[in-house]
Amino acid sequence: MIIVKGTVVGVVDKGEDDKRWAIIGLQTSSKDRDGLDVVQTIKVRVFGDAIKGGLHNAYRQQVGAEVFAPVTIGVNDRYNTVEYLLAGIPLRIQDVGSNSGPKPVESKTA
Repeated sequence: MIIVKGTVVGVVDKGEDDKRWAIIGLQTSSKDRDGLDVVQTIKVRVFGDAIKGGLHNAYRQQVGAEVFAPVTIGVNDRYNTVEYLLAGIPLRIQDVGSNSGPKPVESKTA
């Protein structure tokens, strides 16, 4: 399992009845060896018990937010492609600003 950092761009439901599955779009960005930005959209697939349990719906609520998504990677020999399969719930990155979080309490000792 690996963790992919990206922005959730959408969740698409696929299939019907017992053959339901979903795709979660994650937009990632990185730098190549020349220092240029590389932006890529990764399609993470959701099947089986994960789709029955509604795991993809947790990502639907995070559209537009940056998350850490646990995925497993496989190779599709038929199409010679890399496939990403969802492995867990999203871990959202929370912005920590100067106005958020607990405030320190000053102790008053005499």
